[in-house]
Amino acid sequence: MSSFRACCVRPFAVPPGTAIKILVVDDDVAQATLIAKFLGKHGYAVLTAPSPIEAMNMLHTDDIKLVITDLMMPHVDGITFAQQIHAVPRLKDLPIILVTAWHSEEISEKGMRKGIALTMSKPLDFNKLLDLVGFATH
Repeated sequence: MSSFRACCVRPFAVPPGTAIKILVVDDDVAQATLIAKFLGKHGYAVLTAPSPIEAMNMLHTDDIKLVITDLMMPHVDGITFAQQIHAVPRLKDLPIILVTAWHSEEISEKGMRKGIALTMSKPLDFNKLLDLVGFATH
């Protein structure tokens, strides 16, 4: 068991009537929908965006508490997107989870230096995702 899981196994319940808004950004609409449905079943209010451009528009108009973004997307990668988010003063502390099929220590370290709170590998372990979302939003 990893040290993260040892300290943070499924303790975070979303209180009724207080759905936390999460934005999932992925050009793979099926993947974004799968994540949204899963988190929605656990009480989160989940929005999806197929591109960082659309996501930035949503971040300026919605009260998003967490972004989950893919690493590999057309035009802007997830790490660059995180930098763009954190360049906006109101969003500078917004937690971001990076999801990648190309996970490595180098990607995790680069992401952390650029403002990514947590990195997750594909294929997704949805129980771990739920733990990470709870950790990042509380």
